[in-house]
Amino acid sequence: MRAPDRAALRQAIDARKAEILEWTMKLMRFPSENRPPTGAEGEAQEFLAAECGKPGWDVQMFLPTDISGIQEHPYWLAGRSYPPSRRNLAARWKGTGGGSGRGRSILFSGHVDVAPFEPDAWKVCRPFEPRVQDGRLYGRGSADMKAGIAAAFWAMKILSETGFTPGGDIIFESIVDEEFAGGNGTLAARLGGHNTDLAVLTEPTRMQICPACLGAFLGDITIRGKAGMPYMGSAIANPVFAAARVISLFRHWEEAWRRQNSHPLFQEQGKELNVVLSSIGSTVPGEFTQMGIPLIATVSWITWCYPGMTEPVFYKAFRAFWEPIFANDPDLVPFEVNLTPTYHYVRPWETSGTHPGVQSAIEAFKSVTGTDPVVGGAPFSCDLGVYGDPGGMPCFILGPRGDNLHAPDEWVLLEDIYTLTGIFADLAVRWSA
Repeated sequence: MRAPDRAALRQAIDARKAEILEWTMKLMRFPSENRPPTGAEGEAQEFLAAECGKPGWDVQMFLPTDISGIQEHPYWLAGRSYPPSRRNLAARWKGTGGGSGRGRSILFSGHVDVAPFEPDAWKVCRPFEPRVQDGRLYGRGSADMKAGIAAAFWAMKILSETGFTPGGDIIFESIVDEEFAGGNGTLAARLGGHNTDLAVLTEPTRMQICPACLGAFLGDITIRGKAGMPYMGSAIANPVFAAARVISLFRHWEEAWRRQNSHPLFQEQGKELNVVLSSIGSTVPGEFTQMGIPLIATVSWITWCYPGMTEPVFYKAFRAFWEPIFANDPDLVPFEVNLTPTYHYVRPWETSGTHPGVQSAIEAFKSVTGTDPVVGGAPFSCDLGVYGDPGGMPCFILGPRGDNLHAPDEWVLLEDIYTLTGIFADLAVRWSA
């Protein structure tokens, strides 16, 4: 087994930049939107499967529901739909180690589904018509996360063209149904046995090596009153005003939650624990809405947490904050107020920064860039915890810089795609040789 010369490897990547860019843009043109309960990942996955077959990798495609017993797993999110086109992809470049124990295996993983393109306020380009401007690649899915998928694929492809043969298996993986607190695609891959000695998730981390990520709790606060119009002169308490009070109090909850929690990997500005209020509604599903005071008002919320947090601990603190307010606040006393979890707990994760896989990534980053990487926590929730448990893999996140994720004019820094291609190739050689 011959390790490729690093200088020659960098030259090979430089020579293929135009091809890598065009390939990434082609992947972005597939509108692989996740619109629960279903998604449109099929065409993108078929493209990737064909591309992974060209170097001779062992390509497997499977629906999340193909995995026996998966719907009884505690991590499974019910209510999602998986038509025949909505399949995961796992492409295995087999190493020479076989059963001898020589060489360590590595997984490069990303999700091919993207957030819907709305709101339709795109200015630089249309969502699925990518455009390069001022060193940035614009379009839906550019940063989240087709650039990371492209870097992982091209790292393996260029490595294979150098004549390198890994000692341990290298797996390229493209997952369905990650957005909207999904996770079923990742869970299926883990329960399906596509696990390795190290996993690299290529979500956008601004080129930081992140062995930890936040978790997320999602839920509703629903305020129920008495619907109608005050035609007869009797006042009717309006739950919309009560919702406004709840919204203002979420600022106090956010401040309290931040005071109660800290983590050494999340000290950087911008990595504080945040609360997002994602929607406000006043309709009852399936019922016609009268022109008057509504029966209910619902505030949907997301609260992030650090690694180590459990559901019972969170909800004990959350209810201890809200329940006295529901019982005593004058704006809320007239109503029946309920706090209801939605989706499922998106679990945080942390792999030790001293793990050999993280240290190998640090060395690969230094070798390619000539600089020391920032090692910290990813200020978002994702599926990292599913790779760690039940996947049982040490894992970290490393991806490009970009902005406007889940928003109009999403972009990724073009140069980071090429740099990450080099880092992932260097890491694969260090780890799997």
